[in-house]
Amino acid sequence: MAPSSDSESIAHVVDETHHLKLGDGTEVSFVVSDVPDPVAIMFKQDIPCLNAMWDDTSPYWGKESVLMIKGHPIPIVYWPYVYRYGKYGQWQGTKSQWTGWRDIVSQYRQSTPEDFWKEFSVNGCAMKFTRIVDELCRQCNISNDDMITWVRKEFGDAFDSLFSYHKGDEVHVMRNKSAIVCHYQQLKKLQ
Repeated sequence: MAPSSDSESIAHVVDETHHLKLGDGTEVSFVVSDVPDPVAIMFKQDIPCLNAMWDDTSPYWGKESVLMIKGHPIPIVYWPYVYRYGKYGQWQGTKSQWTGWRDIVSQYRQSTPEDFWKEFSVNGCAMKFTRIVDELCRQCNISNDDMITWVRKEFGDAFDSLFSYHKGDEVHVMRNKSAIVCHYQQLKKLQ
Protein backbone atom coordinates (compact mmCIF):
# COMPACT_ATOMS: atom_id res chain seq x y z
CA MET A 1 0.00 0.00 0.00
CA ALA A 2 1.42 3.39 -1.00
CA PRO A 3 1.87 6.08 1.65
CA SER A 4 -0.83 8.75 1.49
CA SER A 5 1.13 11.80 2.65
CA ASP A 6 4.67 13.19 2.67
CA SER A 7 5.11 12.41 6.37
CA GLU A 8 3.94 8.83 5.80
CA SER A 9 6.31 8.60 2.84
CA ILE A 10 9.28 9.71 4.97
CA ALA A 11 8.27 7.31 7.76
CA HIS A 12 8.00 4.49 5.21
CA VAL A 13 11.58 5.11 3.96
CA VAL A 14 12.95 5.38 7.52
CA ASP A 15 11.25 2.14 8.60
CA GLU A 16 12.27 0.20 5.49
CA THR A 17 14.56 -2.72 6.26
CA HIS A 18 17.78 -2.99 4.23
CA HIS A 19 20.05 -6.01 3.98
CA LEU A 20 23.82 -6.17 3.69
CA LYS A 21 25.61 -9.45 3.08
CA LEU A 22 29.07 -9.47 4.63
CA GLY A 23 32.05 -11.37 3.29
CA ASP A 24 31.56 -14.28 5.69
CA GLY A 25 27.96 -14.72 4.51
CA THR A 26 26.38 -12.97 7.49
CA GLU A 27 23.36 -10.90 6.49
CA VAL A 28 22.93 -7.70 8.48
CA SER A 29 19.39 -6.33 8.36
CA PHE A 30 19.04 -2.69 9.36
CA VAL A 31 16.83 0.37 9.25
CA VAL A 32 18.06 3.96 8.97
CA SER A 33 17.94 4.48 12.73
CA ASP A 34 20.46 1.62 13.17
CA VAL A 35 23.09 3.52 11.18
CA PRO A 36 25.09 6.13 13.08
CA ASP A 37 26.32 9.31 11.41
CA PRO A 38 29.50 8.78 9.39
CA VAL A 39 32.45 8.52 11.70
CA ALA A 40 35.00 11.33 11.55
CA ILE A 41 38.12 9.26 10.95
CA MET A 42 41.42 10.08 9.36
CA PHE A 43 43.89 7.56 8.05
CA LYS A 44 46.63 10.11 7.37
CA GLN A 45 49.10 8.36 9.62
CA ASP A 46 47.82 4.81 9.35
CA ILE A 47 47.30 3.40 5.87
CA PRO A 48 47.74 -0.19 7.18
CA CYS A 49 44.70 0.45 9.44
CA LEU A 50 42.70 1.70 6.43
CA ASN A 51 43.76 -1.40 4.50
CA ALA A 52 42.63 -3.65 7.37
CA MET A 53 39.21 -1.97 7.59
CA TRP A 54 38.61 -1.69 3.85
CA ASP A 55 36.95 -5.02 3.02
CA ASP A 56 36.11 -8.34 4.57
CA THR A 57 36.79 -10.52 1.54
CA SER A 58 40.57 -10.14 1.44
CA PRO A 59 43.32 -11.53 3.65
CA TYR A 60 43.95 -7.97 4.88
CA TRP A 61 40.62 -7.78 6.80
CA GLY A 62 41.32 -7.03 10.45
CA LYS A 63 37.76 -7.87 11.64
CA GLU A 64 37.35 -4.35 13.05
CA SER A 65 35.68 -1.19 11.81
CA VAL A 66 34.75 2.18 13.25
CA LEU A 67 31.24 1.64 11.83
CA MET A 68 29.24 -0.94 13.71
CA ILE A 69 25.65 -1.97 12.93
CA LYS A 70 23.93 -4.35 15.33
CA GLY A 71 27.29 -5.51 16.69
CA HIS A 72 28.82 -6.19 13.27
CA PRO A 73 31.89 -4.28 12.05
CA ILE A 74 31.03 -2.84 8.64
CA PRO A 75 33.98 -2.69 6.23
CA ILE A 76 34.54 0.67 4.58
CA VAL A 77 33.89 -0.73 1.10
CA TYR A 78 30.19 -1.14 2.06
CA TRP A 79 29.73 2.36 3.45
CA PRO A 80 28.19 3.87 0.28
CA TYR A 81 25.49 1.19 0.37
CA VAL A 82 24.83 1.68 4.08
CA TYR A 83 24.73 5.47 3.97
CA ARG A 84 22.70 5.83 0.79
CA TYR A 85 19.64 5.13 2.92
CA GLY A 86 20.60 7.52 5.70
CA LYS A 87 19.53 11.02 6.49
CA TYR A 88 19.61 13.48 3.60
CA GLY A 89 23.18 14.63 2.95
CA GLN A 90 24.63 12.28 5.55
CA TRP A 91 27.00 10.62 3.09
CA GLN A 92 28.11 13.73 1.19
CA GLY A 93 30.85 14.77 3.64
CA THR A 94 32.45 11.33 3.66
CA LYS A 95 31.98 10.45 -0.02
CA SER A 96 35.07 12.27 -1.34
CA GLN A 97 37.22 10.88 1.47
CA TRP A 98 35.90 7.39 0.67
CA THR A 99 37.02 7.75 -2.95
CA GLY A 100 40.54 8.71 -1.85
CA TRP A 101 40.61 5.79 0.59
CA ARG A 102 39.52 3.42 -2.21
CA ASP A 103 42.28 4.65 -4.50
CA ILE A 104 44.96 4.41 -1.82
CA VAL A 105 43.95 0.88 -0.79
CA SER A 106 43.94 -0.21 -4.42
CA GLN A 107 47.46 1.12 -4.95
CA TYR A 108 48.71 -0.12 -1.55
CA ARG A 109 47.63 -3.67 -2.42
CA GLN A 110 49.32 -3.72 -5.83
CA SER A 111 52.69 -4.64 -4.37
CA THR A 112 54.36 -4.45 -0.96
CA PRO A 113 54.06 -1.69 1.64
CA GLU A 114 57.77 -1.00 1.09
CA ASP A 115 57.23 -0.48 -2.65
CA PHE A 116 54.21 1.73 -1.94
CA TRP A 117 56.23 3.99 0.34
CA LYS A 118 59.14 4.02 -2.09
CA GLU A 119 56.79 5.39 -4.76
CA PHE A 120 55.05 7.84 -2.43
CA SER A 121 58.03 9.36 -0.65
CA VAL A 122 60.07 12.45 -1.40
CA ASN A 123 63.65 12.62 -0.20
CA GLY A 124 63.01 9.69 2.13
CA CYS A 125 59.92 11.25 3.76
CA ALA A 126 56.47 9.76 3.22
CA MET A 127 54.10 12.01 1.31
CA LYS A 128 51.08 13.38 3.15
CA PHE A 129 47.83 11.49 2.60
CA THR A 130 46.25 14.25 0.48
CA ARG A 131 49.33 14.47 -1.72
CA ILE A 132 49.20 10.70 -2.32
CA VAL A 133 45.53 10.97 -3.33
CA ASP A 134 46.40 13.89 -5.66
CA GLU A 135 49.25 11.89 -7.21
CA LEU A 136 47.02 8.86 -7.76
CA CYS A 137 44.43 11.14 -9.40
CA ARG A 138 47.13 12.64 -11.63
CA GLN A 139 48.33 9.15 -12.62
CA CYS A 140 44.75 8.10 -13.36
CA ASN A 141 44.21 11.16 -15.57
CA ILE A 142 47.39 10.42 -17.53
CA SER A 143 46.30 6.80 -17.89
CA ASN A 144 42.81 7.88 -19.02
CA ASP A 145 44.29 10.34 -21.53
CA ASP A 146 46.46 7.58 -23.01
CA MET A 147 43.50 5.20 -23.10
CA ILE A 148 41.22 7.73 -24.79
CA THR A 149 43.85 8.48 -27.44
CA TRP A 150 44.13 4.75 -28.12
CA VAL A 151 40.31 4.26 -28.13
CA ARG A 152 39.84 7.14 -30.61
CA LYS A 153 42.41 5.50 -32.92
CA GLU A 154 40.79 2.07 -32.53
CA PHE A 155 37.27 3.27 -33.34
CA GLY A 156 38.17 6.09 -35.74
CA ASP A 157 35.09 7.68 -37.32
CA ALA A 158 32.78 5.39 -35.32
CA PHE A 159 33.93 6.93 -32.00
CA ASP A 160 31.33 9.72 -31.98
CA SER A 161 28.43 7.35 -32.52
CA LEU A 162 29.66 4.62 -30.15
CA PHE A 163 30.67 7.00 -27.36
CA SER A 164 27.57 9.15 -27.18
CA TYR A 165 24.55 9.56 -24.94
CA HIS A 166 21.08 11.06 -25.18
CA LYS A 167 20.02 14.08 -23.16
CA GLY A 168 16.42 14.79 -23.93
CA ASP A 169 16.11 14.75 -27.71
CA GLU A 170 19.78 15.61 -28.27
CA VAL A 171 22.71 13.26 -28.80
CA HIS A 172 26.01 14.28 -27.19
CA VAL A 173 29.48 12.80 -27.64
CA MET A 174 31.03 11.76 -24.33
CA ARG A 175 33.65 14.14 -22.97
CA ASN A 176 34.12 12.84 -19.42
CA LYS A 177 37.36 10.84 -19.46
CA SER A 178 36.42 8.26 -16.87
CA ALA A 179 33.00 7.75 -18.52
CA ILE A 180 34.71 7.08 -21.87
CA VAL A 181 37.11 4.58 -20.29
CA CYS A 182 34.25 2.87 -18.43
CA HIS A 183 32.12 2.67 -21.59
CA TYR A 184 35.08 1.27 -23.53
CA GLN A 185 35.56 -1.43 -20.88
CA GLN A 186 31.85 -2.31 -21.11
CA LEU A 187 32.06 -2.55 -24.90
CA LYS A 188 35.05 -4.89 -24.62
CA LYS A 189 33.15 -7.16 -22.21
CA LEU A 190 30.35 -7.50 -24.77
CA GLN A 191 32.75 -8.64 -27.50
